[in-house]
Amino acid sequence: MKLYVYGGVRPDDGDYIFDYRYNLPTDIIEIAQPQLYVSSIRNHIYWFGYMFKDSVPSKQRTDFIHYIKGIGNHVISDHELTQFIELPLGELDKRINMYSLDCFVYPTSGRSKLVSKMVSVINGYTSHEMGRVSFELVKKAPTEVEFDWEQLEADTADDPNQYKQMRRYAEDVIIPAIRELDYFSLAQNVKPKYRKYIMNYLDFANERELEKFSKLQGSNILVVDDINTSGSTLNEILRILNKVNQNCNIYVYTLIGNFKA
Repeated sequence: MKLYVYGGVRPDDGDYIFDYRYNLPTDIIEIAQPQLYVSSIRNHIYWFGYMFKDSVPSKQRTDFIHYIKGIGNHVISDHELTQFIELPLGELDKRINMYSLDCFVYPTSGRSKLVSKMVSVINGYTSHEMGRVSFELVKKAPTEVEFDWEQLEADTADDPNQYKQMRRYAEDVIIPAIRELDYFSLAQNVKPKYRKYIMNYLDFANERELEKFSKLQGSNILVVDDINTSGSTLNEILRILNKVNQNCNIYVYTLIGNFKA
């Protein structure tokens, strides 16, 4: 009989054992103490979830992500997935009171089945009768994607040569390549080193949605994402939300990641 996550997760012949009793050296992912960060982009932003151990190779990380997303021959059961999602929610609830949430925001268009499950579990954890509104940020046309030159200059202030090299590569390679795409994906189309500088690739679905969000003054907003690696997409989301409404309280719940605002 499999147990549910408290300490960690370890592989077991193509499957995974979720063990709530204690951490083991063979665990590949742990909740341990959920991480809390304060964002530099106004408001207080918290990140909760699981993190892979540094020693876990990328292939094993990918296999486990496929496992919880329901991809492949071995997939997680619905009951196990619910338990896996719920555990960090208990920690989040201690800090923000999950019943106080007014709104969900999904990171990208076409939200994954895993994100849908996360939202369902969150609703079940609190109440299905809260009447929350939700917003889904959609991908903009690749021709509208921009590069944050000011941030690049600030990050490379001590190394003018690095700035020139990175700027030249962005101008000559990255931006032209993006503009020729039919559909832009940050993970697939931009090297990790440059992702934090890509901006203006997400937006509200329409003006009506944008106006509705702008009126949520003082509301508690939860950004829901399934897998996060660099924090670039979340930073873009926070930039967009704060541009529209600076008087809401934004919290981030990512199931697996390593986000530092």
